[in-house]
Amino acid sequence: MLTGILRVLKLPPQCTFWRFLASLHLGIAPPLLRVQCHLRERVWPAGHVGLTAITLDTDTTVHTLFGNQMGARQGYHPKNKGKKSYQPILTFLAETREYVSGQWHNGDCHTGAEIARHLKGVFAALPAQVEKIFARADSGFYGWPAVAA
Repeated sequence: MLTGILRVLKLPPQCTFWRFLASLHLGIAPPLLRVQCHLRERVWPAGHVGLTAITLDTDTTVHTLFGNQMGARQGYHPKNKGKKSYQPILTFLAETREYVSGQWHNGDCHTGAEIARHLKGVFAALPAQVEKIFARADSGFYGWPAVAA
């Protein structure tokens, strides 16, 4: 379908797309997320995606660093204990496997206020047709500010 829309014979390999995204400055992420949000608002009705109840999966991952990168912290790191890392927060939509939002974070533990702020951004990125939201996260996200959000 995409090759027909773009009028090309075939698409480049996926690694080309990831290299392009990696070459962009981090400041381009918010505008890209806004474009994605607008696309979701238009594509869901066109594709007859009638989801009124969704499940959000929020988790973190550890990105190990070698050297002294700015903002890196020593935090929870089961495989490389004591190494500095970044620990981004990522949220996906379980039903469609769409990336909804993310936040770059140093290796320290997340505070409840940070998680609540992240979740408010996630809720703002959802289409208006969504009426009921279920959320899944591990114990690292448990705290009153996150539950209240």
